[in-house]
This record gives sequence, structure tokens and C-alpha cells, in this order.
Amino acid sequence: MRFCRIFFAFAAFQFSCVFAQGWFDALNSAKRQLPDSMRSKIEGALSNDGVRRSFEETQRELSRALDNITPEEEYYIGRAVAAKILSRYSVFENSAVQSYLNKILHSLTVFSERPILFKDYSVVVLESDEINAFATAGGHVMVTTALIALTKSEDELAAVLAHEVGHVLLKHCAKAIKSARLGGALASAGGTAGKAVNASDSGVTVDSEAVKTEIDSAITQVIETGYSQSQELSADTKALELLDGAGYNPRSFDGVLNALKAHTHEARGFAKTHPSPDLRLKNVSMRYRFYPSASSYSSSESRQKRFLEFKKNLK
Repeated sequence: MRFCRIFFAFAAFQFSCVFAQGWFDALNSAKRQLPDSMRSKIEGALSNDGVRRSFEETQRELSRALDNITPEEEYYIGRAVAAKILSRYSVFENSAVQSYLNKILHSLTVFSERPILFKDYSVVVLESDEINAFATAGGHVMVTTALIALTKSEDELAAVLAHEVGHVLLKHCAKAIKSARLGGALASAGGTAGKAVNASDSGVTVDSEAVKTEIDSAITQVIETGYSQSQELSADTKALELLDGAGYNPRSFDGVLNALKAHTHEARGFAKTHPSPDLRLKNVSMRYRFYPSASSYSSSESRQKRFLEFKKNLK
């Protein structure tokens, strides 16, 4: 049985590479790469109708896993992640605060490659002394009051939001879920086909609950461990582009990262899920040469006034 599961898992991987070849050909291709001692078992398994049906179902699961996630799926996946985050934090209820942040958020996205999403972008303030922020598929952005408190201007606040929007635009959350779909489908292939070999009822199908568990695990990973280091750095790079497009000074990102560096001992959330501020500072500094000088960006008195009013509303 162990050998059969190894084979079926390997054959399932072959599916993802050779869909055009057909599932039976893929199985035979995989069979030829296995030891002679296993071939008789494999040939017997391939003649089993239950195995055949199981693999047909597995192929459908793999096809679904490899398909692009639709905007609707992206939104609802993101909402599921957001719901888990909101179950751990209290929402800071203030309409003026929400309105101000959403105006900044939309000024960042309007000139991006995805100015409109299925249910649009939105930002929620989490009332917490934890320095942290989150972004999920579908445009859900969340930022804590402690992180907002570190910002000293609207440009720096925009930099915080731009980083999170960068994750959305680069589809980091959606990619994590997509990988989990594929992993779940591959993991289920060997087990379900192996059951079909020995089942008295030949109508065994793929365990869809196993796939759902994989997806749920990926959601938890996004919240607990964050995105990869390369994804975080690419979100920083994307943030510079968004800031420049909205008329904010990209170099305002330095202010946020230096503040995080000064509060590293307090930044439990960011320290756990993000690269070090020094590494991030180095990453963005190499890219400032692609943007106009700091003096090219204006910062009006009215902008600073509304930012200070916003800070008062947070108290």
C-alpha cells in the first residue's frame, strides 16, 4: 500500500504537468519511471474501475487548483481570512477615521493596475497596542492603532497602506491559497486511489474535506507567519510605485521603517511576520533613484492639518 500511495502521488504530480497528454497516459508515463518490482501492482491497480474513477475526480480537483482564482473567489477567500483576523481584534469604531483612511486608500489604488475590485478596496482600523497590519485577497486591509500612532504625516500613513495594497495587487494571499489547493489535491490523490484499490465499493472519490483543510491551514499561515520575506520586500517595492502615482513622497517609507526599527521590541506582529527594518530600508533605498527628488513632492498645510485632526480622532 505504501508503494501504491507513492506511485499515485507521483502520478498526480504528473497530471499537473501533462494534462494535454491525458490522465491514463500520465499514469503509464509515471509507471515507466518506477522500479520493475512495482509494475505488476501498478498494472493491476490501473485496471480497477474504482481507481480509474478516483483519478478522474482527482484530475478535476487538480484542474480546479491550477485554474486562476476569479475576482469573486478572491474576494470571498479574503473575506474568510479577514473574518479570522477580526475575531482576534476589536474594531476601532469612528466614521471620520474610516472615511479619511479610505480616501487615502483609494487615492493609492485609482492609478494602479487594479483600480476596481469585485467589492472594492476597504480599510478597517483595529484597536490594539500591537504594531501590525494585514492585507487579504479581495482588497481587505486592516491596520492597528499602534502602527498608525508611529506615523508622523499623511505621507507616512499612506506608505503603511501602500505596502498592504501592494500585497493585494501582487495577489500574495490568493497565491498562498492556490498553492494550498494544489497541495491538498496532490496529497489526497494517493490516499483516495489507494482506498479504491481495496474498497469493496468502487465508487470512491477524492476527499474534498482534505482539500478544504489544506486551504484552512494556508489561511492560518497567512495570519500567523505572514508572507514570505521576498513577498514582503516586493510589497515594499510596489508601495513606492503607488505612493508616487498618488502624489505622495516615496521616501516617506523611510520614516515608517525607522519608526519600526526604533520600536522593534514592541512590534511583536511586524517582527514576527516581516523582514528586519534594516533589510527593508536597504531594499527601498536602492529603488529611490527611479523616482524624482524629495523636493518634487508637495506637502500642503491642509494635508498636515487633516492628518493631525485624524490623529485626534484616534484618541
